[in-house]
Amino acid sequence: MVAQNELGVLYEKAKNHTKSAYWYNKSAEKGYSLAQYNIGVAYENGRGVSKNYQKANDWYRKAAIQGYSKAAFNLGMLYFEGKGVPQDYRKSREWFMQAAAENNTMAMYAMGRIYYYGLGVPKDDRQAIVWYQKGVDLGSMRARNSLALLYSQGGDGFYKDRVKALSLLIASACQGYVVAQNNLGVLYSDGAEDVIADHKKSYAWFSVAASNGLEEAIKSQRNIAEKMSTQELEQAKNIAIKYIEKYPSPINEDDTYKSNTECKYP
Repeated sequence: MVAQNELGVLYEKAKNHTKSAYWYNKSAEKGYSLAQYNIGVAYENGRGVSKNYQKANDWYRKAAIQGYSKAAFNLGMLYFEGKGVPQDYRKSREWFMQAAAENNTMAMYAMGRIYYYGLGVPKDDRQAIVWYQKGVDLGSMRARNSLALLYSQGGDGFYKDRVKALSLLIASACQGYVVAQNNLGVLYSDGAEDVIADHKKSYAWFSVAASNGLEEAIKSQRNIAEKMSTQELEQAKNIAIKYIEKYPSPINEDDTYKSNTECKYP
């Protein structure tokens, strides 16, 4: 059954989704949790099979029961978004909790969002921090970005800390998280307590975010360029070239992606 799943992976890499789904299904029917997850993804996205959220739910559940954390997280997302089932934050939270217990950083990030926005629970910034910090401790780029935003604003029961926010944003941006790259551009653009405005760095990070596909960063890049002299803009462009090469977005959107380039405080 492992070989059948691996055959499915090979066909998926070759963009033959019909055959990949066929082999995932063969392996999944024999109880292999990774294949159950893979065929669940196929049904959720309509790759090689007709899109069917209920079948995706069923296969994710089988894999999650066996302890496959990605399946538990995806199952939680189906309930979170109401895909094929009524939206149910309680059930999504239960599956996120299971995935988080198995060190799934995306689930920790999701739990942080649930408490930050008060989705099915009372809004609780401190609990959001707890969950985001769990993700940060395991290298989550998304959790780092979200925790940075909390510290940049301050909230109920904790103080604003722009220096900590900057540190977290830099770590997330260097991992290739495009949202953090854009947020870092904003922070350097405006400046704040204990964070000195730096238009050249701001331009560079907006450029990185734009090159990684974030359209809103293009307008911000142009706006910050208008605030610099010709010489400063040329220097900013040189910095941007270096950053774009060093901090691309992870191809597979791996939440704990580690760049091959050491990330200092750019």
